[in-house]
Amino acid sequence: MIVNIRFKENRFRSLFFVFFCLFPNLFAFGQQQTFVYHSGEIEVSGFTNNYNWKMKTDSVECKALITLQNRQLKAINNLNFTVPVQKLSSPNTYMDRIAHRTLKSYPFDKIYFNYVKSEVQPWKDKDQYLVKASGNLTIAGVTQAIKMDLIATVINDGTIAFSGTHQLKLSTYQVVPKKTLMGTLNTSDDVTVTFVIGVKPLMLSSATGY
Repeated sequence: MIVNIRFKENRFRSLFFVFFCLFPNLFAFGQQQTFVYHSGEIEVSGFTNNYNWKMKTDSVECKALITLQNRQLKAINNLNFTVPVQKLSSPNTYMDRIAHRTLKSYPFDKIYFNYVKSEVQPWKDKDQYLVKASGNLTIAGVTQAIKMDLIATVINDGTIAFSGTHQLKLSTYQVVPKKTLMGTLNTSDDVTVTFVIGVKPLMLSSATGY
């Protein structure tokens, strides 16, 4: 019996050694986890010849695949988010309607960002990282490749917050800014997108009801 137990232990150790040799990435690079949207806000802003305008939304769909090791961010394997155009709003509902039409909310009712690749570097704080991301941004049905710097912050409760700013021209997406108020109000082609998006591990998110 003792010999049999020792044989099983030795066999288990051999299998573990082979597994370790064949799949070293699981041990060296940590575990890839699925994260989903938890909280945040996206702001789109620009200016006219009379005033600056700003629209915001917290209606975001986001899913990410992230590799962590000992609470340290090792890699962003995937990061996609979607924003419904008509959820972008401001105190001025009249201007909102114009903006939604300008962005061709029908039939293109959503703005998409689809991740392609990224580089992760340590940032100022020990829990912060600079993520140099590349991806495809789709607005009004037109897709353009973009590069964007994000700051990722790993928070104690398991949440990871991504923040960043991206500047674009509407004409790049074949969007023509509308003239309003009898043609006296002209909207600039330049737009700034600023965002803070918090994501939480899928299992933890399901358990807490988010």
